Amino acid sequence: MAVLLTVAGVFLGHQAGSSAGERAKARLLLVLPSFDSLPDDDRALLVGLAMTCKLEDRPAQVGEVVTCLRQAATDPHVFLPKGVDKATAPRRLEQLLLRRA
Repeated sequence: MAVLLTVAGVFLGHQAGSSAGERAKARLLLVLPSFDSLPDDDRALLVGLAMTCKLEDRPAQVGEVVTCLRQAATDPHVFLPKGVDKATAPRRLEQLLLRRA
């Protein structure tokens, strides 16, 4: 019985994480339709910002997504990939956002 509950817990946790990731990616695509073709470093930055602001829980509206990412970029506890420091994250985000214009 304990094994069954463990397996069920792992499965449900994976499904929930997968679903959250899909929702976050859908929101990123609203703002940056070229997300999948961006360089790995830029995608890693955006994913870290999305994780920081829990983008998957925000409304799927461009303004909400941009606000979320901007708040994350200045969050003192932001998740950033290697090679990106807290001082450059907001500037890099703004450069990426300009691409959508």
